[in-house]
Amino acid sequence: MNPPAAASALPAPPPARGPAGLSDAEREAMEYVRDIKAFYIHLAVFCCVLAGLTVLNLAFTPHRLWVLGVALGWGGGVVSHALGVFEIITLFGPDWEKRQIAKRLRR
Repeated sequence: MNPPAAASALPAPPPARGPAGLSDAEREAMEYVRDIKAFYIHLAVFCCVLAGLTVLNLAFTPHRLWVLGVALGWGGGVVSHALGVFEIITLFGPDWEKRQIAKRLRR
């Protein structure tokens, strides 16, 4: 059955732009923003949990500040996350990725 003539005169809807329709620069920007968001969530969770642990530490064992070990250990993780996200230190940067891809494709 053919559609009515009036329906065929309507303009076609614009194509949907999904992640596959994005340019490389747009995809990289989206990934960067996602990474920054993940870092800030990590930092917020760190601060909230550390505040709670500090209260517990001071309430139950004020003579032994075990919370400092948690702060140093987890804080080191937060700092390393920030260094990677904000590209201060890039151990696994684009060059590394390209080398690994080339190495994998040679196999």
